[in-house]
Amino acid sequence: MEHEYLFDVKLFAAIRVKASSEKEARAMMVEAIECNTGNIGEWPNGDPIMCEVSLDDNPENNPLIEIDGEDPKDVCPDCECLIELCRCNDEKRLGRI
Repeated sequence: MEHEYLFDVKLFAAIRVKASSEKEARAMMVEAIECNTGNIGEWPNGDPIMCEVSLDDNPENNPLIEIDGEDPKDVCPDCECLIELCRCNDEKRLGRI
C-alpha cells in the first residue's frame, strides 16, 4: 500500500517584480504568492510536483538583491536611480528635496 507523505521544506527562488518602490514590490509579491499553489516540475511518471507557497514575512529573510539589474548598494535610496547618475545630492544642496 502506498502512503502520501507531506514535507515542510524550504525552497529558494529569485522573483522579479515591477513596481514604483521596494515597499510596493514586496507588497505585490506577498499578495500574489502567499497561500498560492505552485508547480515546480514533474515526477518521473509525468505527474506535476505541486506545492503550497508562502513567504517568510521577515524582510531580512527575503533580501533585495537587484534594482533594475543593479546591486542595491549602487542605487540612490531616495530616487532609486544609479548613484553615479543621481542628481539628488544637487537637489538637496539646492533645497529642492
